Amino acid sequence: MMNELTIPHNPTEPSDLQMLHGFLSYHMDLEARTVTVISGEGWQFQYEGEDPIEMTENLVITIPAMRSHKIIKGTTDLVVTIEI
Repeated sequence: MMNELTIPHNPTEPSDLQMLHGFLSYHMDLEARTVTVISGEGWQFQYEGEDPIEMTENLVITIPAMRSHKIIKGTTDLVVTIEI
């Protein structure tokens, strides 16, 4: 299953604020997933205990199940596809 997701840079709705907070904090997903960056400026991805990497256009990140990770906020909205 593949979904496109937009993570707002400057959310105003409570549901968007809650979503952003969840991504900015270290968390683990129950299932492995592949994330492909469509667009966004200044965003970074970080596994816990490792250096962050820039989330540039067309970057593909494979996230194993139960591996702690987060994103670091950029300067524009972040658009990604997520494949589970």
